[in-house]
Amino acid sequence: MSDIAIGIVETRGVVALSAGIEAMIKTADVRCVGVERVTSGYLAVAVRGTLAAVRQAVAAGEAAIRAHGDLRSSQVYPKPHPMTAALLDNPETARIREVMASLRGEAG
Repeated sequence: MSDIAIGIVETRGVVALSAGIEAMIKTADVRCVGVERVTSGYLAVAVRGTLAAVRQAVAAGEAAIRAHGDLRSSQVYPKPHPMTAALLDNPETARIREVMASLRGEAG
């Protein structure tokens, strides 16, 4: 699928990250594929979807993060290499997605 893209947004703090994730998922048809702690206090979220949806989601996430904290960085990767996309499908991100789903009350 050549129209698939990955968007990554990095911020400081859980509140800003949560606001960014909410904005991204509610704004566009994207799927959260990873949440990672980068360093002490810095967190990143990755979303996947069509290029248009990921661009829209990242823009919404950036705005929400700026309103609630500090945006550190963001990037959209159109047509990611399969090895790059596979990095987001490791067991650690799967565990994080399961925790996020349980917090939302979703059945896994």
